[in-house]
Amino acid sequence: MKSILWKIWFFIFMLLFLLLYFLLIFCKLFLPRKVYRRLVWFSARYWGRRIVLSTGSEVQISGQELLPEHNRICFVANHQGMFDIPLVLGFVDKPMGFIAKKELFKIPVLSWWMKEIPCVFIDRGSARKAMESFIKSAEVIKAGYPMVIFPEGTRSKGDEVGNFHVGSFKLPMMAEATIVPIAIKNSWKVYEIDHGIHKVNLKMRILKPISPDEPIYHDKYALATKIRDEIALALRDM
Repeated sequence: MKSILWKIWFFIFMLLFLLLYFLLIFCKLFLPRKVYRRLVWFSARYWGRRIVLSTGSEVQISGQELLPEHNRICFVANHQGMFDIPLVLGFVDKPMGFIAKKELFKIPVLSWWMKEIPCVFIDRGSARKAMESFIKSAEVIKAGYPMVIFPEGTRSKGDEVGNFHVGSFKLPMMAEATIVPIAIKNSWKVYEIDHGIHKVNLKMRILKPISPDEPIYHDKYALATKIRDEIALALRDM
Protein backbone atom coordinates (compact mmCIF):
# COMPACT_ATOMS: atom_id res chain seq x y z
CA MET A 1 0.00 0.00 0.00
CA LYS A 2 2.83 2.38 0.87
CA SER A 3 4.43 1.81 -2.55
CA ILE A 4 1.16 2.57 -4.37
CA LEU A 5 0.63 5.78 -2.40
CA TRP A 6 4.23 6.82 -3.06
CA LYS A 7 3.83 6.30 -6.80
CA ILE A 8 0.65 8.41 -6.79
CA TRP A 9 2.50 11.12 -4.85
CA PHE A 10 5.42 10.93 -7.29
CA PHE A 11 3.09 11.37 -10.29
CA ILE A 12 1.49 14.48 -8.73
CA PHE A 13 4.90 15.82 -7.70
CA MET A 14 6.19 15.49 -11.27
CA LEU A 15 3.12 17.32 -12.59
CA LEU A 16 3.93 20.21 -10.26
CA PHE A 17 7.50 20.21 -11.52
CA LEU A 18 6.15 20.31 -15.07
CA LEU A 19 4.46 23.61 -14.22
CA LEU A 20 7.65 24.85 -12.56
CA TYR A 21 9.62 23.87 -15.67
CA PHE A 22 7.48 26.05 -17.92
CA LEU A 23 7.73 28.92 -15.44
CA LEU A 24 11.52 28.68 -15.39
CA ILE A 25 11.73 28.50 -19.18
CA PHE A 26 9.68 31.70 -19.32
CA CYS A 27 11.97 33.35 -16.73
CA LYS A 28 14.98 32.24 -18.77
CA LEU A 29 14.05 34.86 -21.35
CA PHE A 30 14.50 37.69 -18.86
CA LEU A 31 16.86 36.59 -16.09
CA PRO A 32 20.67 36.88 -16.16
CA ARG A 33 22.27 33.52 -16.90
CA LYS A 34 23.83 33.16 -13.43
CA VAL A 35 20.51 33.84 -11.72
CA TYR A 36 18.74 31.35 -13.97
CA ARG A 37 21.39 28.68 -13.29
CA ARG A 38 21.01 29.17 -9.55
CA LEU A 39 17.23 28.78 -9.82
CA VAL A 40 17.65 25.56 -11.80
CA TRP A 41 20.09 24.18 -9.24
CA PHE A 42 17.85 25.14 -6.32
CA SER A 43 14.88 23.46 -8.03
CA ALA A 44 16.84 20.31 -8.91
CA ARG A 45 18.27 20.09 -5.39
CA TYR A 46 14.80 20.45 -3.90
CA TRP A 47 13.48 17.74 -6.27
CA GLY A 48 16.26 15.33 -5.25
CA ARG A 49 15.71 15.90 -1.53
CA ARG A 50 11.93 15.54 -1.73
CA ILE A 51 12.17 12.32 -3.77
CA VAL A 52 14.52 10.72 -1.24
CA LEU A 53 12.90 11.99 1.95
CA SER A 54 9.40 11.12 0.72
CA THR A 55 10.31 7.44 1.15
CA GLY A 56 10.79 8.02 4.87
CA SER A 57 14.51 7.41 4.53
CA GLU A 58 17.18 9.25 6.49
CA VAL A 59 20.39 10.51 4.88
CA GLN A 60 23.83 10.61 6.47
CA ILE A 61 26.46 12.41 4.41
CA SER A 62 30.08 13.04 5.35
CA GLY A 63 33.08 14.63 3.64
CA GLN A 64 31.40 17.81 2.35
CA GLU A 65 34.43 19.73 3.63
CA LEU A 66 36.56 17.93 1.02
CA LEU A 67 34.69 19.47 -1.90
CA PRO A 68 36.88 21.81 -3.99
CA GLU A 69 35.97 25.48 -3.98
CA HIS A 70 35.92 25.54 -7.79
CA ASN A 71 33.36 23.75 -9.97
CA ARG A 72 35.64 22.08 -12.51
CA ILE A 73 34.70 18.73 -11.02
CA CYS A 74 33.83 15.23 -12.18
CA PHE A 75 32.09 13.20 -9.47
CA VAL A 76 32.71 9.44 -9.66
CA ALA A 77 30.31 7.25 -7.69
CA ASN A 78 29.26 3.64 -7.32
CA HIS A 79 25.77 2.91 -8.60
CA GLN A 80 23.50 0.80 -6.41
CA GLY A 81 20.03 1.84 -7.45
CA MET A 82 17.54 4.25 -8.99
CA PHE A 83 17.67 6.58 -6.00
CA ASP A 84 21.38 7.35 -6.45
CA ILE A 85 20.66 10.29 -8.75
CA PRO A 86 18.20 12.15 -6.49
CA LEU A 87 20.41 11.31 -3.51
CA VAL A 88 23.55 12.85 -4.99
CA LEU A 89 21.66 15.71 -6.61
CA GLY A 90 19.81 16.59 -3.43
CA PHE A 91 22.48 16.23 -0.78
CA VAL A 92 25.91 17.02 -2.26
CA ASP A 93 26.54 20.74 -1.91
CA LYS A 94 27.41 21.43 -5.55
CA PRO A 95 25.36 21.96 -8.70
CA MET A 96 25.76 19.01 -11.06
CA GLY A 97 24.60 17.21 -14.15
CA PHE A 98 24.82 13.55 -15.14
CA ILE A 99 25.93 11.35 -17.98
CA ALA A 100 22.62 9.56 -18.59
CA LYS A 101 21.61 6.70 -20.85
CA LYS A 102 19.74 7.86 -23.95
CA GLU A 103 16.60 5.93 -22.97
CA LEU A 104 15.87 8.59 -20.32
CA PHE A 105 15.59 11.16 -23.11
CA LYS A 106 12.20 9.65 -23.98
CA ILE A 107 10.66 10.32 -20.55
CA PRO A 108 8.63 13.56 -20.56
CA VAL A 109 9.24 16.14 -17.80
CA LEU A 110 12.23 14.23 -16.38
CA SER A 111 14.24 14.52 -19.60
CA TRP A 112 13.28 18.19 -19.99
CA TRP A 113 14.64 18.96 -16.54
CA MET A 114 17.74 16.87 -17.19
CA LYS A 115 18.60 18.98 -20.21
CA GLU A 116 18.35 22.16 -18.15
CA ILE A 117 20.51 20.91 -15.23
CA PRO A 118 22.39 20.15 -17.65
CA CYS A 119 22.71 16.41 -18.28
CA VAL A 120 24.17 14.77 -21.38
CA PHE A 121 22.55 11.69 -22.89
CA ILE A 122 24.83 8.91 -24.09
CA ASP A 123 24.30 6.16 -26.65
CA ARG A 124 26.30 3.28 -25.21
CA GLY A 125 25.69 1.21 -28.33
CA SER A 126 27.79 3.51 -30.52
CA ALA A 127 31.43 4.27 -29.73
CA ARG A 128 31.34 7.36 -31.96
CA LYS A 129 28.21 8.81 -30.36
CA ALA A 130 29.51 7.96 -26.88
CA MET A 131 32.66 9.94 -27.62
CA GLU A 132 30.58 12.86 -28.87
CA SER A 133 28.69 12.79 -25.56
CA PHE A 134 31.99 12.81 -23.65
CA ILE A 135 33.22 15.81 -25.64
CA LYS A 136 29.98 17.66 -24.91
CA SER A 137 30.17 16.72 -21.22
CA ALA A 138 33.77 17.92 -20.99
CA GLU A 139 32.68 21.29 -22.35
CA VAL A 140 29.93 21.44 -19.71
CA ILE A 141 32.51 20.85 -16.96
CA LYS A 142 34.88 23.44 -18.41
CA ALA A 143 31.99 25.93 -18.35
CA GLY A 144 31.78 25.45 -14.59
CA TYR A 145 29.08 22.80 -14.21
CA PRO A 146 30.23 19.58 -12.48
CA MET A 147 29.19 16.24 -13.94
CA VAL A 148 28.55 12.86 -12.31
CA ILE A 149 29.55 9.51 -13.80
CA PHE A 150 28.83 5.96 -12.62
CA PRO A 151 31.74 3.92 -14.03
CA GLU A 152 30.06 0.58 -13.30
CA GLY A 153 27.75 1.40 -16.20
CA THR A 154 24.68 -0.10 -14.55
CA ARG A 155 23.06 -0.50 -11.16
CA SER A 156 24.66 -3.14 -8.95
CA LYS A 157 21.38 -3.64 -7.02
CA GLY A 158 23.43 -4.72 -4.02
CA ASP A 159 26.35 -3.91 -1.75
CA GLU A 160 29.11 -5.13 -4.05
CA VAL A 161 30.96 -2.62 -6.24
CA GLY A 162 31.24 -3.80 -9.84
CA ASN A 163 34.21 -3.28 -12.11
CA PHE A 164 34.76 0.28 -13.26
CA HIS A 165 34.83 0.80 -17.02
CA VAL A 166 38.16 2.45 -17.76
CA GLY A 167 36.68 4.38 -20.67
CA SER A 168 34.54 6.41 -18.24
CA PHE A 169 37.66 8.20 -17.06
CA LYS A 170 38.15 9.81 -20.45
CA LEU A 171 35.65 12.45 -19.35
CA PRO A 172 37.54 13.99 -16.41
CA MET A 173 40.80 13.76 -18.38
CA MET A 174 39.29 15.57 -21.37
CA ALA A 175 37.94 18.28 -19.08
CA GLU A 176 41.08 18.38 -16.88
CA ALA A 177 38.64 18.18 -13.99
CA THR A 178 39.27 17.37 -10.36
CA ILE A 179 37.85 13.91 -9.63
CA VAL A 180 35.74 13.63 -6.49
CA PRO A 181 34.86 10.02 -5.56
CA ILE A 182 31.57 9.34 -3.75
CA ALA A 183 30.64 6.16 -1.90
CA ILE A 184 26.88 5.45 -1.81
CA LYS A 185 25.47 2.84 0.56
CA ASN A 186 22.01 1.24 0.95
CA SER A 187 20.30 3.07 -1.93
CA TRP A 188 19.38 -0.25 -3.58
CA LYS A 189 17.27 -1.15 -0.53
CA VAL A 190 14.86 1.71 -1.19
CA TYR A 191 13.45 0.14 -4.38
CA GLU A 192 15.56 -2.54 -6.04
CA ILE A 193 15.18 -5.07 -3.23
CA ASP A 194 11.60 -5.96 -4.30
CA HIS A 195 10.37 -3.00 -6.42
CA GLY A 196 8.50 -1.58 -3.45
CA ILE A 197 9.32 1.64 -1.57
CA HIS A 198 11.17 1.20 1.73
CA LYS A 199 12.42 3.43 4.53
CA VAL A 200 16.21 3.10 4.59
CA ASN A 201 19.20 4.62 6.38
CA LEU A 202 21.04 6.02 3.38
CA LYS A 203 24.73 6.81 3.68
CA MET A 204 27.00 8.80 1.42
CA ARG A 205 30.66 9.69 1.87
CA ILE A 206 32.67 12.15 -0.20
CA LEU A 207 36.26 10.95 -0.51
CA LYS A 208 39.53 12.80 -1.05
CA PRO A 209 39.61 14.52 -4.47
CA ILE A 210 42.22 13.66 -7.09
CA SER A 211 43.55 16.64 -9.03
CA PRO A 212 45.05 16.62 -12.55
CA ASP A 213 48.43 17.43 -10.95
CA GLU A 214 48.70 14.00 -9.34
CA PRO A 215 50.72 11.39 -11.34
CA ILE A 216 48.06 8.67 -11.05
CA TYR A 217 45.51 10.96 -12.71
CA HIS A 218 47.00 10.28 -16.14
CA ASP A 219 47.03 6.47 -15.83
CA LYS A 220 43.37 5.61 -16.36
CA TYR A 221 43.83 1.94 -15.46
CA ALA A 222 45.52 2.69 -12.15
CA LEU A 223 43.07 5.54 -11.55
CA ALA A 224 40.01 3.33 -12.07
CA THR A 225 41.40 0.67 -9.74
CA LYS A 226 42.35 3.18 -7.05
CA ILE A 227 38.95 4.90 -6.99
CA ARG A 228 37.00 1.63 -7.06
CA ASP A 229 39.07 0.23 -4.19
CA GLU A 230 38.67 3.43 -2.15
CA ILE A 231 34.90 3.40 -2.63
CA ALA A 232 34.68 -0.30 -1.75
CA LEU A 233 36.73 0.30 1.41
CA ALA A 234 34.58 3.27 2.40
CA LEU A 235 31.42 1.17 2.01
CA ARG A 236 32.79 -1.44 4.40
CA ASP A 237 33.58 1.28 6.97
CA MET A 238 30.24 3.12 6.69
